[in-house]
Amino acid sequence: MKDTLTGLDQYEVFLQKLEKELEQIGEDRITIVYTDIKHFKYINDTYGYKVGDALLKDFVAGFMERKEFIICAARVYSDNFVVAGRLSADGPTNEEFRELIHRVNQERETQFREKYLNSRLQFCTGISVTDKNSRSLDAETAVSNANLARKVAKDMENDSCVLFDQSMMEGIRREVEITSSIPKALAQKEFKVYFQPKIDTDTLELIGAEALVRWQKPDGSFVYPDEFIPLIERSGQVVDVDYYVYREVFSFLANRLKEGKKVVPVSLNVSRVHLQKMHILEFVKGLLEEFQIPCSLVEFELTESIYLDNTEQALELIKGLHKLGIKVSMDDFGSGYSSLNLLSKLPIDIIKLDRVFLKEGEMQESDRIIISCVVDMAKKLKITSLCEGVETQEQSNYLKEVGCQMQQGFYFSRPIPREVFENLIEK
Repeated sequence: MKDTLTGLDQYEVFLQKLEKELEQIGEDRITIVYTDIKHFKYINDTYGYKVGDALLKDFVAGFMERKEFIICAARVYSDNFVVAGRLSADGPTNEEFRELIHRVNQERETQFREKYLNSRLQFCTGISVTDKNSRSLDAETAVSNANLARKVAKDMENDSCVLFDQSMMEGIRREVEITSSIPKALAQKEFKVYFQPKIDTDTLELIGAEALVRWQKPDGSFVYPDEFIPLIERSGQVVDVDYYVYREVFSFLANRLKEGKKVVPVSLNVSRVHLQKMHILEFVKGLLEEFQIPCSLVEFELTESIYLDNTEQALELIKGLHKLGIKVSMDDFGSGYSSLNLLSKLPIDIIKLDRVFLKEGEMQESDRIIISCVVDMAKKLKITSLCEGVETQEQSNYLKEVGCQMQQGFYFSRPIPREVFENLIEK
């Protein structure tokens, strides 16, 4: 049985063939190379499924050229592929093999980016190696290990090819520990909302804030966002955590208004998971009705990568929020490679220039030019500009010089607890 698009084995057939090979492994090593194509969805959404299908066929043709190495191969689903190969005992070491696959990936990425006009395409590969001394010789475990390494590779910025090792299993145990703790942590209000101030460039006054979540355990220790956010995004629990934060912020604003105290607009982050079902619009509408706060006091931020990978869904969300009277910003603007194209398609209200333009030390002339051009472009498009990651007075002064309207960063304030933020508002 074959995959109709690529001609590769169906996954079930692949597993059967691999199982037979593992049963008679001998002195050789069996390698599993599991690869997916990062940002493939953008190709389908931008150029159509016909181009996407051609790309997949192209990809398969490339690795099937190495027939002397390949035992069997399958398309697991969509743009996920798995290849089983054989290495002799005196062949390259496991690490040398990983380096070889990494080089091949880089070469082919360059070819594909030129051919398919997309500079973000990346091949993310996980490799597992099984020999006669391995703890487990069954096919599903071998593939699962390679897939786990692929997930690690996909989360890495630079290295797109990772070799499985047993320490990754500890990562799985930690993931299970964290995800299983989320319901209890929500019930016990272990998640705290911190606020990072936004500053008016001309007056240096506090004119807004970004709401950020922190997880503080009962013993006072913290589970940091870099650790738990990626995990709950994968599990889908980020929706529950986001809704918790949204409710806390709406309640915070409503209480201050009720008490006649000063308030400033607060922006809330949106995970890509929300775009799958779009329940977020009904939830936000419900919060507006429940707390009766002006819609001008909340804003929603989507990262540039979310717009790139989910353009149509992002557009639907923006339109829905605009109907509610809520502004939408593009976070991390400039961290990707298709931002300008997106701005022509999406009715963004605010762009947040990524901190990548504000490197440590003195500002580089190239960064000054880019920031100036982006701010000028935003002004002409009637989009508000905000630069995040401001850490020095030199950076702040330059942003004022080029007309960037808002600033955010450690130079002004780190994310702070609610009580501290309230004191800051009153100043």
